[in-house]
Amino acid sequence: MKRFRGFTLIELLVVIAIIAVLIALLLPAVQAAREAARRSQCVNNLKQIGLAMHNYHASVGSFPVGFLYPTGSVPSYTSVLQYRWSALAQMAPYLEQSVISNAFNFNFPLATAPAGGGSAFWPFTVQNTTTMATSVSTFLCPSDGAPPPATNSGPSNYVFSTGDGGNGGDATNANGVFILGPAITMASLVDGSSQTAAASEQWLGIAGPYNLAAGSPTPTPMPRVFNRMAAGPLTDAGCAASSSGWLLNKGAGWWDGNYLNTLYNHYLTPNSQISDCITYHNPGWKAARSLHAGGVNVLYADGHVQFAKNTINLVVWRALSTRAGGEVVSQGDY
Repeated sequence: MKRFRGFTLIELLVVIAIIAVLIALLLPAVQAAREAARRSQCVNNLKQIGLAMHNYHASVGSFPVGFLYPTGSVPSYTSVLQYRWSALAQMAPYLEQSVISNAFNFNFPLATAPAGGGSAFWPFTVQNTTTMATSVSTFLCPSDGAPPPATNSGPSNYVFSTGDGGNGGDATNANGVFILGPAITMASLVDGSSQTAAASEQWLGIAGPYNLAAGSPTPTPMPRVFNRMAAGPLTDAGCAASSSGWLLNKGAGWWDGNYLNTLYNHYLTPNSQISDCITYHNPGWKAARSLHAGGVNVLYADGHVQFAKNTINLVVWRALSTRAGGEVVSQGDY
């Protein structure tokens, strides 16, 4: 009689162990390939923003301001700071967002709260609420899957540089490209457009660095410094002494030109473990942050995108944010 021999328990365990090792080797490669694709899409998003930035400049004669607000009188029920239309909102016609740009009415503020009376953010003006709630895929980095808690606002992972933050974080007349005024032209970039940062990335929802402690299944927010209505320029001591907590609407509005949503500066290095210090709209110290391993993507004023490592020298990082600082930075420094 012919006998059929089956697997022994030891042989079965060896086969299972081999399969487990193969899976363990394969999964990181798959995840790395997926992240490479997501990072490539993020680079493409920034290049699209850079192209729109140059088309805007060719049409208007300057880059957009950090946020657009009226210079004359405004209705008694509001203030100029309740307009704050972002650079993305200003560039919407050049980002293939004609529906959004046609629907926007910049004559109305973001909100109608009385000036100096509580919230500078709510309630939204009804003339633009539908447009403000629109989510645009070009404004979102696929590596950041955390949406902001707001359901009536389109988020953005991309922020625009006001400079090195050396003036206490004040975005008015700062030394970057996207300041609050006056509008900057290409001729103003004395340091060279290829060495002047224009935009970078931010995390959605979290205003401080992630806690990547061993054993944590997912990144969790760490306490961050937030001094909501501080008067005057920021100081290191003042930010360190401010109350800590979490702010869950960071990046919630691509249309809002404040530091919480679409502005940043180079006072801190990319993904700095020092928390951001933000005074709601201006001034602020806010680092570029992303979930790409090791750094952030940076769009420069000439339109090219380059990866900046977390370990970049702080002096070099700040030099790359100024438009006319006269710093000498070589390609090998960043």
